[in-house]
Amino acid sequence: MSGILYLITAGFIPAMAAVIIAYGLVKKAPVYDYFIEGARKGLTTAFEILPFLIGIFLAINCLSASGLIGLINLLFQPLFSLLGIPPDLLPLIFLRAVSGSGSLMIVQNIMETAGPDSYAGRAACVMSGGCETIIYVLALYFGVTHTKNMRHTLKGGLIGYFTGVIVSLLVCRIL
Repeated sequence: MSGILYLITAGFIPAMAAVIIAYGLVKKAPVYDYFIEGARKGLTTAFEILPFLIGIFLAINCLSASGLIGLINLLFQPLFSLLGIPPDLLPLIFLRAVSGSGSLMIVQNIMETAGPDSYAGRAACVMSGGCETIIYVLALYFGVTHTKNMRHTLKGGLIGYFTGVIVSLLVCRIL
């Protein structure tokens, strides 16, 4: 069974490319010209996004190096302990909204220290899969589109993020 799944997954992208090319040829569309135009637009978008990515990663590294994240964890630890939230989850809760790759390193650390079957391990997995990197997405998308007025986007995103954190904790506590 796993051999069949491997063949399906390995052949999916080439099969889709063949179907798209065949459809374009049947419709007598300039497939190669469309491909080149799409690649050109993709590279342009990548170059437009790059400064915002560098800015976000620089800000994350500055926060980590300055010790501010550790200070925030230290300040919130008594409250989280009172609520029964493992201290291992504090860095994940505060960093997930900012950085997806940074939060995955924290999830890996939680898996190694607390274990994947622990409450902290399960909650970390659900949180990393169910909570969006709000600050990263806002900086990237609004920066690329040159939108100056976010209106209620940040508030709505943070409400959704913290709702995801709370639901992750509750679901993993119950199950």
